[in-house]
Amino acid sequence: MPLVIDTEDQPASDLEALVEKLHQDRFDPTDHDSFVEVAPALKALGNNRTFLAEMICKELKDYRAIQLNNSYSPQVFMLYGPQRRGQSFLIRACLWASENEQIMKVSGTDPFFYYKPHDHNFNFMTVGYHGPGYWSDYYEYEYKDRIGYKGEDAGLKFVERSRLETGKIMLYRAFTDIHNQLPADKFSISLNIMENTMRSSVMDQYAFNVENGSISGVINRIGAAPLFHILAAHPDSESQDILEEIGRKHPIERVRMCAYHALASAKTSAEEALEIYAGIGDADPAFLREWSRIHTADIEKLISLPKVESGGMIC
Repeated sequence: MPLVIDTEDQPASDLEALVEKLHQDRFDPTDHDSFVEVAPALKALGNNRTFLAEMICKELKDYRAIQLNNSYSPQVFMLYGPQRRGQSFLIRACLWASENEQIMKVSGTDPFFYYKPHDHNFNFMTVGYHGPGYWSDYYEYEYKDRIGYKGEDAGLKFVERSRLETGKIMLYRAFTDIHNQLPADKFSISLNIMENTMRSSVMDQYAFNVENGSISGVINRIGAAPLFHILAAHPDSESQDILEEIGRKHPIERVRMCAYHALASAKTSAEEALEIYAGIGDADPAFLREWSRIHTADIEKLISLPKVESGGMIC
């Protein structure tokens, strides 16, 4: 589970002091020890009971420019986004609704990522800022031993259920900690120092089925996916060649699979779609082979195709 970091109580400080420390100390968000070293500074910001309300009020005064550098959902309030070249961190506040609040009844649980067990492909450190905090069921697993396909045994190890109380600091470790977030008992807020490196773009992030201990999917956003489908639907050969090239050679396996999936989805018959997935062979990475098997099985469930065995054709 995430590392609970005990620090001595700190006098309240402001956001600028935390940002300055992170830059001056050459904070490395890929290093757990580096997070531990700046934990007192995050604790000090957490003890500042007015700064967040002041920042929110300031932004609300200019509603046309609210959170322009925030690419997250409305549940996240960006405190310090990427502003310098090579900046490897960002700072944000997260709002956690309880099940009894009107916003939860209107929007549901999805914006808060409740009941969606997942890991992280980045480190982050969080402190409870307001309220009793969200609950989580915590698990651990070995990322390096996984291929990353739907239904794969993840080897989950349940650790405990706990919550992020006000003042509690936790370090979520990339590729190790899994949590199934549960609604806070009352409205709560947390403050986070987030890793902002290429790892979150290159490495896979997974969702899990904790009932059977398996991976349920890859949840990275692939920005090019809509473009792939547009290209796949275009009849000219150049578009097809580009997608096939991406499928064969892109350095990120999930992007390769996305290209193959776009090509298959654009086909007018199941047989043609199956031919696309059949092009993924033994020489390809296990990730592609397993996802090809899954997509092939999904198509075959929808149709009735003869299957070839060594003795001939059977139905």
